[in-house]
Amino acid sequence: MTEPAMVFEDRETPGQWRVAWSDDDGVCELVEIFTGPDAHRQALRYAMRKYGHFKEVQLEPYRR
Repeated sequence: MTEPAMVFEDRETPGQWRVAWSDDDGVCELVEIFTGPDAHRQALRYAMRKYGHFKEVQLEPYRR
């Protein structure tokens, strides 16, 4: 497990936070989705506990 997990807010549902991880081959695995008033904090804690390292990213909004 060399790649850090990514923590990011959902682009379509503000306030919903996700944790995803990509393996060395680039295969992405969506691990957890957090909702509620402390969703961001829960996602950060989960990523640290499960992966040991992570990066928080901000995704561009979808273009419609």
